[in-house]
Amino acid sequence: MKKMILPATMLAAGMFHVAPAAAADLKIGLAVAMTGTYAPYSEAEGARCMADKLNKAASPGDPKIELMIEDNRSDPQLSVSLGQKFLDAGAQIITGVPFPDALIPTAQIAEPYGATVFSAPNTQLEMQQAGLDNFIAGAVPDPINAAATANALYGKGARSVVLMVSPDAGSYSEKLPEWFGEVFEHLGGKVVSKINYSWGTTDWSPQIASIKALPQKPDAIHVCGVLPDVGILIRQLRANGYEGWVAGCDAFDDKSLEGTVGNPASLEKVMFATHGATGMDSPIDKFLAQCKADGYKINGIFDALGADMVQISYEAAKKAGTVEPAPLREAIRAPGGYPGTTASVISFAEKKGYPVKAVPVIGFADGKRVLITDTPPTFVPALN
Repeated sequence: MKKMILPATMLAAGMFHVAPAAAADLKIGLAVAMTGTYAPYSEAEGARCMADKLNKAASPGDPKIELMIEDNRSDPQLSVSLGQKFLDAGAQIITGVPFPDALIPTAQIAEPYGATVFSAPNTQLEMQQAGLDNFIAGAVPDPINAAATANALYGKGARSVVLMVSPDAGSYSEKLPEWFGEVFEHLGGKVVSKINYSWGTTDWSPQIASIKALPQKPDAIHVCGVLPDVGILIRQLRANGYEGWVAGCDAFDDKSLEGTVGNPASLEKVMFATHGATGMDSPIDKFLAQCKADGYKINGIFDALGADMVQISYEAAKKAGTVEPAPLREAIRAPGGYPGTTASVISFAEKKGYPVKAVPVIGFADGKRVLITDTPPTFVPALN
């Protein structure tokens, strides 16, 4: 049989089909709170939903997303240990308890691996001040949250406010209210008192007595605390005759708020700045509803932040053409940003460590959530 020699032009034209080389996996390690204090704020199910959606729609040659998810039990030390476990398993991106006592050491152990700590729900200013190039927060920092709420509250006519502060969650529960107060007074309002409390409070009688003892009833109370604590506070304030505003932060943004408060009328003067508009048939609501229908155990807005983190990391890997940690992180910060779940475009090019996007302030009308404003604040002294 005569041997056939094929011309190089025929080979180049693709007479033989060669499948595209399989891309390396994008490995993301999530040490999230499935149990403990921070369980309502886990991003894991939204991350899983988005990862499965993207993997299903992927083209040949696109990276496959591999999520490694474990319960950090709301324990910072366990969170750091799980981060090490993920790094040893080859993760390019990891996360953990979304507070500095976990995230700073996690970023430090990730540095020799070149890996990025991408914390979807982190908001603490300390993380932006720590000088960690391998850290990225998926949420805007607390001073922006505080300023957005102050603008919205002043716009609603409030001119006096009581700040409720706690050292229990660092700057989140102590400094955020003070940043709020700074912006509120810059606008022309007045902080009339500062009252301490502890996380886990179920009997707010001492704090309510202090408010009642003020010479004049304040137009508003600002508190950045977690649920169910703040829901119980609102219920007890209303039971004691307080009808003014209660302004809060993103920790208010859980479906349990309405249930804990109980009476829809008690929510009429409640507002909080958060990460995306939910509870009003928004694109976020539709995404989360579809995830829930598909069997994911969705909590709320923090799942949407988890979806952002996965989608942005995936699109960045495609843009970079690799899942190698350094070019991947550079691509996450590429100009133009990426489409997201909590906002149509999310960009890290401007600030490197946190996103530039809209900041919704949510209120209530007839017991239902409404958007008060989503205009980003321009006066944020803590970041200037």
